[in-house]
Amino acid sequence: MMPKIGKTTTLFAVLMIAMLAIGIGYAMWDKTLHIYGNVGTGELDLEVVSVAPDDVGIDPGKDKDVADTTAWIDPIDPQIIHVLITNGYPCYYVYVHFTIHNTGTIPVKLQAIIPSSVPPCLTVSAWDSIGEQCDPGGDRDYTMRVHVEQSAAELATYYFTVQVYFVQWNEFVAPP
Repeated sequence: MMPKIGKTTTLFAVLMIAMLAIGIGYAMWDKTLHIYGNVGTGELDLEVVSVAPDDVGIDPGKDKDVADTTAWIDPIDPQIIHVLITNGYPCYYVYVHFTIHNTGTIPVKLQAIIPSSVPPCLTVSAWDSIGEQCDPGGDRDYTMRVHVEQSAAELATYYFTVQVYFVQWNEFVAPP
């Protein structure tokens, strides 16, 4: 039979070994890992660089020069186009061609042409250019159609603005 002091010493030694094992296990599981890196994001930016209606004399699809359409780029926001129709008449239509320059670093697609303050007698629509892509540093031509409806007033001048809405190439959602 072992003396009492031997059992206490053995118990103490076993507890010390157990504490040492727990400490080593904790030290092995407790480690902070630092990861450093840089992330560079792209830029979505573009501007309208030219705009021109196709009414430059004889009204499109007609044999007379009656109406006149003028279009220009907003001097403050180059993503807005101004359109002015003078002496328009029912069934007069004009195509307004504009060129976009992608000044950003990622490809963009035309999501929508958003007209503002359009008189109810005008219909503004995109002409098969929704979804077309413009690559970084590139130019792309687009067209919108303006149609004067039967409700147009005599001797009226019609003015509205159009904003072109682009999204990054992989965020484009086809219209229904």
